[in-house]
Amino acid sequence: MTSSGRSASPNVAHALLARPFDGVRQPLYLSLARSLMQDIDKGRYAVGTALPPEDSLAQRYGVSRHTVRQALRELKDDGVIWSRAGIGTLVRARSEAPRFFSGIKTVSDLLQFVDATEMHVIARGEVVANAELAAQLYCQAGQAWTEISILRKVPQQKLPLSYLQVYLRPQYADAVGPQKIFKQPIYTMVEARFGVRIVEVRQEITAANLSRAMARALKAKEGQAAMRIARYYLDRTGAIVEVGIGHYPSGRYTQRSRFRAQSAEGGANRDE
Repeated sequence: MTSSGRSASPNVAHALLARPFDGVRQPLYLSLARSLMQDIDKGRYAVGTALPPEDSLAQRYGVSRHTVRQALRELKDDGVIWSRAGIGTLVRARSEAPRFFSGIKTVSDLLQFVDATEMHVIARGEVVANAELAAQLYCQAGQAWTEISILRKVPQQKLPLSYLQVYLRPQYADAVGPQKIFKQPIYTMVEARFGVRIVEVRQEITAANLSRAMARALKAKEGQAAMRIARYYLDRTGAIVEVGIGHYPSGRYTQRSRFRAQSAEGGANRDE
C-alpha cells in the first residue's frame, strides 16, 4: 500500500520488492514472501481467510505468476499458509507463531536464514578457554578468544529467536564493528576485512537447557528445553576461524527438511 492507502502500481511494487535488503539483494520471490507475511501481520489477509488468486497477486505486486508460486511455496514451508482443493490458499498463522525455517544444508541456506533475522549484540569481551570451553570449541585450553553475546531476532516478533555466543580468534575481532544490530553473517565480515576464505561449515545439533543468563535474555524459564546448534567456520588450512553456539528455546524455532526415498531402481521418487 502507498502512504495514501492506495495499492501501488505494478511497476512501483516491483521496484519496492527488488530493493536490496540491508545491502543484500534477495531473489524476488523471497522479497514477495516477506511482503505477503507483512500484509498478513497487518491484517490485510486475516487468519482463516483465503488469499487472492495467483493472477491477482501477480498483478497487485507487479511480478510473474511463477514468482507468486515460489513465494507461496515458501510461506507453505513456513507453515503460514495452506492450500485446500475447491477453496484455495488459506492463511494459517501470523508471524507471531513459532517460525519454521527450511533445513540448512548449504552455505546459501545459511545466508538466507541469517538474512531473515537480526543480530542484537548484548555483550562482548575477551575470554581464555578453560577445559570445558576448550572442549566445546575444539581448541587447546588457555587459548584466547573474542566472545560476542547476541540475541537473534525475527523482525516484528516480540520474543527473541535464540541466544547466540560467537567466538572469534582475536586476530579477527576487528571485523565486527561497534554496531549493536546487524544482519550480515560475521564470517563474511571476516572474509571482507582480512581476506580469509571460509571453505567449510560444520554443524552440530544437540538438546540442551537454558542457563539462568540465557533464560533472562530470552524472556524464557531457567532450565527450559532448547535446541543447541553449534557451527564451526573453517578456512582453507582447516583452522577454525569462528564458532557460533546458538540456543533456541522450545516452541520458538523449527527447522524443516525434506528427504526423498530412493526407488528400487535407484532413482529418486518425484512429487506427484
